[in-house]
Formats: sequence, structure tokens, C-alpha cells
Amino acid sequence: MDHPSHAAVASRAGFLAALLAAFLITLLTFGAASARADDAVTWSQLSASQREILQPLEKEWDSLEPDRRERWLAIARKYPSLPHDQQERIQRRMKHWAALTPAQRAEVKELYKQIQQLPPERRREILQKWSEYEQFPSALKDALRAARERK
Repeated sequence: MDHPSHAAVASRAGFLAALLAAFLITLLTFGAASARADDAVTWSQLSASQREILQPLEKEWDSLEPDRRERWLAIARKYPSLPHDQQERIQRRMKHWAALTPAQRAEVKELYKQIQQLPPERRREILQKWSEYEQFPSALKDALRAARERK
């Protein structure tokens, strides 16, 4: 099986890499927790506050793996103490993730695996580009996404 070149991986990175980087940064910031399958919290078991914070994930919550649920719960626990801009960023990222199709999510997961195989300096470069992308005006981001979708 042929492995894609570093250039091919980098060229696919685009929006999906940016989205993945955003989620990785968010999840790494709050740490990962693990949960046993029989300890998985269902949507109906969440507090009103947790449901409000995690609302973009409501439709898929009960199908998430237990460790993913626990990671989101860790974010929800810290959410009230975060600055408003970080809260808004988390909400945007959850909404973007929830809006992805299963195929797009699978592509993000595959891209994550490919990015993990890149040299550390290349991964840092991708994160740097994401940081720069975040500073773009919304109109420019929309235009770049539209151009990417046309390809």
C-alpha cells in the first residue's frame, strides 16, 4: 500500500486539519479522562448546566464512546470558569463538529492519523498555520472554505 507523500498530506490538511487541530488543542488543554463503558453518562443523566453547554452534541451524545463523553464532560466542568472568548470558541467548534457528516468525521480521523505520522516540525507548522487562519476575518474564512469545497 502506497503512503501519501508529506506534500500530499499537507495539501489535504486544509479545513479538516484546522478543525482537527482546534479540537486537539481544546481536548489537550482540558486533558483526557477515561471511563468504563458501564459508567458512560447518557444525555438524560446530564445536569441542566451540562446539557446547555454541550447542546451542540445532543443528537449524537448517546452514541459517543465513553471516553469521548468524559472528555466533553471535563470541558463542561471547566467551561463556566473560562473567559467568554474561549467559551464562544468551544461552542463554535462543537457546532462545526456536530454539523460534519459521518464521512467528513471519518476523513478528519484519518487525517489525524496521517498528521501523527508527520515529523514533529511539520505538525508544529500545521498548528502554526491554523493559528494564523484563526486570525483571518470571517469573510475570508468563508471564501477559503468555499474554494476548498469547489475542488
